[in-house]
Amino acid sequence: MQFNQMYIWNAQVLALDLLIVVALLVSLKFLKGVLANVHSQNELVANNNAAFGISFGGAILALAIMLTGVSSGEAADAMIAEVISMLVFGAIGLVLILAGRLIQDKFVLRQMDIHGELAKGNVACALVDVGHMVGVGLIVRSVMVWMPNSDFSIIPLLLVAFVLSQIVMLVASLYRVKLFKVRNTGSNNCLQTAISEGNTALALRYAAFIIGAALMVTTASHVVTFSLEHYWLSAVLWAGVALVTMPIFAILAILVRKLVLTGVDVAEEVDREQNVGVAAVEGAIFISLGLVLTALV
Repeated sequence: MQFNQMYIWNAQVLALDLLIVVALLVSLKFLKGVLANVHSQNELVANNNAAFGISFGGAILALAIMLTGVSSGEAADAMIAEVISMLVFGAIGLVLILAGRLIQDKFVLRQMDIHGELAKGNVACALVDVGHMVGVGLIVRSVMVWMPNSDFSIIPLLLVAFVLSQIVMLVASLYRVKLFKVRNTGSNNCLQTAISEGNTALALRYAAFIIGAALMVTTASHVVTFSLEHYWLSAVLWAGVALVTMPIFAILAILVRKLVLTGVDVAEEVDREQNVGVAAVEGAIFISLGLVLTALV
């Protein structure tokens, strides 16, 4: 096998990109500890905090998903330009994942203290945290792939698209919160309280729905073509299509769930009996539906 200059250049770029990706993943270890006001290694080893470990693992997964969008596309013409591009967009993606998680916590699940519950070892809260971060990672990745991320001029548009996508995700989250209230009457009709009290089954289903909804949001990038000449219009159309997909996803999820779990009262089993098995099946339906619909679109 002969190695020409182009092959050697591509190999160097690949090695450099991989090095930056690893550096960003390592930096997440320290960021996670700083944000939670704890020492990551102590929580994982000394305290055996499974909830913190699950949340940390979800953050790594979300960042890796996002980084596939950063590293996609053609390499820059110069090595220094490639380094700057990877670092800038990698850092932006990391910040957006953390910001998206914060938006979900502060504007939807306002009655839950995610950081406090993780410190207590609440696995249910950890699963919700994972759902938020992975969902944001999927959306940020789709936006980065949709737009030519080698051009720094699209950074403002990336931020706008992120905000619009978070509005869509808020709608999905609020839908689950309201649905829980409808299904459960009386004093036990608060989803946040149930998760804070450790309902792992409910948290698993909620996280899976958020991930499935995020996958549906990504279908907008396949429907709307990005236009450099009309990029602001493209962002608005992208958000509009994403909003339209949400009720479609919710309706299809109900229909498929009724067919797969015929005769099962999911509200009774998951909300009140905390049946993790039923929640796992229902969660798999949500994510599978999101994957299939994304592929079909």
